[in-house]
Amino acid sequence: MSDLTLAVASGKGGTGKSSFASSFGVTKEGVLLVDADVEEPNLALLLNLKPLESSLVNLQIPVIKEELCTRCGKCTDACRFGALNMFGNNIPMVNDLCHGCGLCSLVCPTKAISETEKPIGEIRHYLSRNIELLEGRLMLGMPNPVPIVEAVVDAAMAIEKPKVIDCAPGTSCPMVAGVRKADAVLLVTEPTPFGLADLKLALEAIIPLKKPIGVVVNKSGIASENVEELCRDFNVPVLGHFPFSRHIAASYAEGIPPAKSDPLWQQKISDIWNYFEERVAK
Repeated sequence: MSDLTLAVASGKGGTGKSSFASSFGVTKEGVLLVDADVEEPNLALLLNLKPLESSLVNLQIPVIKEELCTRCGKCTDACRFGALNMFGNNIPMVNDLCHGCGLCSLVCPTKAISETEKPIGEIRHYLSRNIELLEGRLMLGMPNPVPIVEAVVDAAMAIEKPKVIDCAPGTSCPMVAGVRKADAVLLVTEPTPFGLADLKLALEAIIPLKKPIGVVVNKSGIASENVEELCRDFNVPVLGHFPFSRHIAASYAEGIPPAKSDPLWQQKISDIWNYFEERVAK
């Protein structure tokens, strides 16, 4: 098995990303699972894993020395995120919108700005006899999940194993941060009007990254939206239909990934993995 890194993403929540990510984990031996849905990580809960170790993810935030600050406002003008505000003759104040880019310290003419570390999340490492998982977890109250996504993906990329990244739902920065270093992307959708609309947005976001993409239709049969027609328009293959099943839903609610409770899922998951291995090897 090659060291393929496959991102599992979707345009909306609830399509079944974690069903597929966990199924890869129990089907493909030696795969490292990466939970990059850092605002609501659930793979460890689903797979009943206990953390082995954890480490903090810190953000470099500015500290302003009042005695050196001339209140020129160059730092507040330079900040694209509105993370620095200055009121009256007070020195600039830092808020939670800070991305830790360090630009404010570079533009300060009096070197009044230094940086300090602020914990914003953690990376948890889980290891059982059959499954290894890295999980990113954003601390409560922190507004920006992207540094945590990038940190857990970077930690995973340092491990020489094939990887499956369970990305954040949607099409914004957290999802793109999870997909960016992957070799290929599996998009999970459902045949509903919302599923189709959000799949279109996801394809528009990912196609410019120039990676092999495949689509799976989960819970097929619950509605009749034509996913194949949309995928043809984008020249992206549909790699499988996974019918809605009360048995799968009940097993999943008990913490059993679909590939463990349904041999058909297991075979299809293996076929999808083999498809991407062949595409990436070309």
